[in-house]
Amino acid sequence: MEGFIKGETDLPLLFPTYLIPWSKMSSLSQVHLKKTGVGGPSVPPSKLFGSFSSSFLQKMRVLFSSLLFLCLFNLPFSEALKEISLTAGFSLSIVYFFGTGNLGSFWRFSLRTGWPLYLFTGVSFLSGLHSINRMEGLRGFWGDFEALMGFLFFGASVALRKWCGIPRIWMTGALLLGTLAGAGVGIARIVIEHRSFLGMMNLGDKNSTAQFLAILMVIIFFLGIDGLQREKKNRFSLFLLSVLPVLAIFLFLTRSRTFLVAVPLAFLLMIIIAKAWRALIVLGGILGIGALAAYFVPIIRWEVQTLPRPTSDGSFVSRYPTWEGAIRMWKSHPFLGVGPDNFHMANIHALYHLPEYASHGHNLFFNLLGEYGSLGVAAFALWLAVWCRDVFAGLRTKRLGNSHVALCAGILVLLFVGGIAHPMWGGSTSLMLMLSMVLSLGPLYEDAVGSSRSSRKRDSGFTRKNDDFPAQPEGVR
Repeated sequence: MEGFIKGETDLPLLFPTYLIPWSKMSSLSQVHLKKTGVGGPSVPPSKLFGSFSSSFLQKMRVLFSSLLFLCLFNLPFSEALKEISLTAGFSLSIVYFFGTGNLGSFWRFSLRTGWPLYLFTGVSFLSGLHSINRMEGLRGFWGDFEALMGFLFFGASVALRKWCGIPRIWMTGALLLGTLAGAGVGIARIVIEHRSFLGMMNLGDKNSTAQFLAILMVIIFFLGIDGLQREKKNRFSLFLLSVLPVLAIFLFLTRSRTFLVAVPLAFLLMIIIAKAWRALIVLGGILGIGALAAYFVPIIRWEVQTLPRPTSDGSFVSRYPTWEGAIRMWKSHPFLGVGPDNFHMANIHALYHLPEYASHGHNLFFNLLGEYGSLGVAAFALWLAVWCRDVFAGLRTKRLGNSHVALCAGILVLLFVGGIAHPMWGGSTSLMLMLSMVLSLGPLYEDAVGSSRSSRKRDSGFTRKNDDFPAQPEGVR
């Protein structure tokens, strides 16, 4: 009977297959029911109630990959297309895992690794309701909910495609193509409108652009050194490393001095942790580009010369009144803050004596403290702590490699160094942080959902003779 499972009495069992004790799901993309001890043949997926046929699942995977490509491309390019593809991809991933019977496993793993993100999103919702600008606060909550959706959407993509081989090329290509498109629009505006800094199409100001580029460079660096550790002459990994100087030029054009320090520090720490000594050439090349830019471009030379003396101009010092205003917000609303995305509101400026240019906290800690209060800061700190715990636990069990630890460490450097002068949260920046977390935990997703591919011989094209973590399957490491 189509859509039902017949038992020994030939009566239909009106239960989803994943609720039946003897059912065993062999993979994310293939579902079988085997009744051990009572006989009976395997039931094909098309006969299962609550699950989808193999052909339908294949079509869903194609649509899923298309939505992921569209989302990654539009992170720096189009806000509307980014939100549409993100929401649709998140919804599709839930339906897909339900159809394969792995929804419970995926949710449990996501909750175990990302429960502080759920907590932070809940705090954001309460803070938005509590805000005197309720609609703006709830709009800010939606942005935080998008970050949670991104965490689940990107996690599903790694569980399904593993970001290895062809999927890795396509998805990384989406990020780079979107960045080139957004940067192209920004450079055109520099030329036509005589702007003094680079602002990408979807990211707007130079601070958001610099945040996005810095995280992107760390992700690309991770993918490059990770691939080379598995295959010394992997051409795609070499290509990714060769792209970094171009991204560094874009970063210089944002004129964000904080990341001129944070990114090289992150790269250096990643090289040490992953023992990827050949990547020092890339770091030297980026520093060389910086030196040439400082020599030939006066405005960049001024930025570099003032790095050792950040208080020598008004840019850094001007942040002090904003931080003082954030402390006043916290004193007024110590637990939930004034509400997500409320820093720029006129009545908030008037109440807490903020300078006109204070569209955000200009600091990770003070931005969270003022808008989300003590509960938001605690939830954010818990997220970082749980993330680090999971990465080091994976390293101890040989499921993760040094490159995963390096990615986590690189992002932490950006948060703590770049966060001195930048909020490091919100919009595409939040989604890039979610992507970084998911990539650093990549192989653990395959374990969580019980993909049968883990028992097959890997065919990713990224193998090496002396594997530092032989128990780990090929895929995103």
